[in-house]
Amino acid sequence: MRLFTIGVLLCMPVWQVEATTLQEAMNMAGKLHPELKISELNIEAAQGQFTEQSSYAYNPEFSLEPQRRRLNGGGIANDYYVGLSQGIELGGKRGYREQSAQAALDTANSENRLIQQQLGVEAARAFVELYFSKQTFDLRNKQSVMLRRLSLAVNRQMEVGELNQLDANLAHAAFTSALSAETAAKYVFTLSQAQYQMAVGESGESGLINLELPRLLVDWVLPSNPFTVALRSRPDFMAQRSRVKQFRANSDLAGAERIPDPTLSVMAGREAGEQLVKVGISFPIPLFNSHTGSYESALAKASRIESQLAWSEKKLRLEVQAALYNHKSAMQAVASTAYQAKGSRLSRDNIKLAETAFNAGEMDLEELVVHINQALEAQLTTIEIMKQGWLARIRLAEVLGHSEYILKGTQP
Repeated sequence: MRLFTIGVLLCMPVWQVEATTLQEAMNMAGKLHPELKISELNIEAAQGQFTEQSSYAYNPEFSLEPQRRRLNGGGIANDYYVGLSQGIELGGKRGYREQSAQAALDTANSENRLIQQQLGVEAARAFVELYFSKQTFDLRNKQSVMLRRLSLAVNRQMEVGELNQLDANLAHAAFTSALSAETAAKYVFTLSQAQYQMAVGESGESGLINLELPRLLVDWVLPSNPFTVALRSRPDFMAQRSRVKQFRANSDLAGAERIPDPTLSVMAGREAGEQLVKVGISFPIPLFNSHTGSYESALAKASRIESQLAWSEKKLRLEVQAALYNHKSAMQAVASTAYQAKGSRLSRDNIKLAETAFNAGEMDLEELVVHINQALEAQLTTIEIMKQGWLARIRLAEVLGHSEYILKGTQP
């Protein structure tokens, strides 16, 4: 039994975060995430319901009644009755049930596509957060290491009388502040790792560090009519439109339920030696329940779903406008930022120049600390601008219903 258990554990798939690029992360989340299995089960349930509702509502009923009785004049008579009855659907009930089930199946399929898209978008967002939190942590670590080295050097100079206690206190305070910022950045980085693992459907430890993010181009051409693109492409609106069809069919079915369904019956038998044949039809009388309440309720539900769709379309227009404005502003900020190696090289050069000036006695300690912090903060600001640019691009792709737009307008 123990060997069997070990064999089962070895055969279980092991989740590992192997996505090191944005495209790989989106593909992994869109294919392997556990939520997809739940969505697929919803489709299977809707398919089974469609099969059920497409069938006829009534099955034929067969009855057999053997009878044995003693005659008054003596003797025994063996009688029997054989019956067959069949309910008949009137008012198009079967068609309405089939329409409702088909619309429910379409809704399940649209919701499955919505989940796939959302998983890809969330994976992209988590990837970007992790990528830039790693860069922020590296810079904060660099800042604390640099200021720690400076603090130790100031202490040595103070021991030989070149600097005083105030200089040592200043250097130590700068190092302590940088160490605190590094600790906060490390926490954000660790949290981003966990969020990324959850976004791609991972659970467990991961040593993923090296991520590759393409260059974001700011001159990407948007669709000519973004609102129309979003209205036609977003799976959640497809699901809402299918739900409108479903509830309309339900209201039509509730109206048809007010028409009673007859039952046809045929019976043949033998009684007291004589052959009997009987044909009958029966109707339920809607005396105590005419199903008017169900019909009014179905109409109200259908109207509610239609109103929700209309309101969602109005909100979508505002969402598209906000996403476009945010994207435009973010791209303008990215365009005005020298993110490539040029920006980082200038910051490093400024730090080296400041250190040279301090060693030559042309700059005091306080000015050196300010130059170091300003140079690194400039790089951190650049990182934040690029991060917001990526998040704006991801949000725009999400609002327009095209996750592939995330990687459009980029280059390695």
